[in-house]
Amino acid sequence: MDQKIHKKLNVMETICVLLGISCLCLAAVLHYHMGIPGANIYQILLMVVGIIAEVLVVSTELMLFHLEKLPYKFLTAGYYIAELVMIMLMNALVPFAGLLVLTIFSISKNVFRMMKVEVIYERLGWYELCKKFGIKVKKPRKARVTATKKKAPAKNKAKAKVGSKTREPNYA
Repeated sequence: MDQKIHKKLNVMETICVLLGISCLCLAAVLHYHMGIPGANIYQILLMVVGIIAEVLVVSTELMLFHLEKLPYKFLTAGYYIAELVMIMLMNALVPFAGLLVLTIFSISKNVFRMMKVEVIYERLGWYELCKKFGIKVKKPRKARVTATKKKAPAKNKAKAKVGSKTREPNYA
């Protein structure tokens, strides 16, 4: 169903944010500690993994932005502007605190999206997007309504006999 796909995308994006920022931070730490043998190789590998993770985050964000309903697109754009301003303010006060702000804002946004999937996203928007790019995905079928025949309740003969034995006949 559409809801499951959106939840998986939001969880994947959160994991990529955490992985990307941690890899980029570890690569920066290795850059300043050159006493470790082979630090350049580790630094390059961590940078590549971090950049790939952040590219996945940006592409997922753009795809999810495309699938949002119009009022939520404006809300998301305002959210990005507020996030950018907050990152700049925190980075001016404490160096590299912008990464922490970015992580907190991204995780909170994804949690909100996962809780409000049905409200934020277009119904079956994922399948329309796949159709645009030529990706073959089966749409979920609607549940078929079948006509059922109502059965008349069968009279219990044992109860009828018991009831007739206890009553006295009316001769009037």
